[in-house]
Amino acid sequence: MNRVPIAFLAVLVATCAASAATLTNTDSESHTVVVTEGGVKNELAIAAGETVTFCNGGCFLTLPNGDRAALAGPENVEIVKGEAVIK
Repeated sequence: MNRVPIAFLAVLVATCAASAATLTNTDSESHTVVVTEGGVKNELAIAAGETVTFCNGGCFLTLPNGDRAALAGPENVEIVKGEAVIK
């Protein structure tokens, strides 16, 4: 009986992760970006070479240089020389 809720939870987590955006910092220095999701702003520090997953249901991403991008969730974003490249 416990297997059904656990299986459902596993599918739900996999679905959420699949629709999340990823951010990779290809620069040699760390950056802090601002993620606005559901009207709430959060700073996200990303070290050089690091990749983070965020933005499960649409958000705005603001980079240190002021670039802003609206994301739906499944995008892959790279920081290249301080600028966003959305793939």
